[in-house]
Amino acid sequence: MFVNRRALLVAAGAAGAVAASSAVLAQDRAGLLAALLEIEINSWQYTKDKNLPAMQSYLADEAVLVFYDGSRFTKQEFLKGLATFKVVSFNVDRKSGELLVPTPDVACLLYRVTYDGGMGPATVMSSNTYVRRNGGWQSVLYQETRAK
Repeated sequence: MFVNRRALLVAAGAAGAVAASSAVLAQDRAGLLAALLEIEINSWQYTKDKNLPAMQSYLADEAVLVFYDGSRFTKQEFLKGLATFKVVSFNVDRKSGELLVPTPDVACLLYRVTYDGGMGPATVMSSNTYVRRNGGWQSVLYQETRAK
């Protein structure tokens, strides 16, 4: 039986490179998940504090926000109503965070959050799609569904 040693060495090297690349991607993915969770938590605080300039840069110009009650806002509508949008408290469940990365510049953050908008707490499953622009991440589509 003829064994091509060069082919075996190349295959072994390629397998090692794929394994190392997968480890780097897993680290990058974990880092991205942590970074987006921090950005998301900051956005809840911006909303609670009614920090208009921070929300202005956090939301992409074409952003849409859809809440569990069916209300839907564009960026402009949400910013206009921010002064009356009430968040008394919130608690993001970091352990529930998951990440989908369809492209290097698009990431979907999934997580569970409990917040009180002044009428008692609501627990929701949130999905926020982020786009990377000019070296930073912006929210382009936020959606939530009431959790049981």
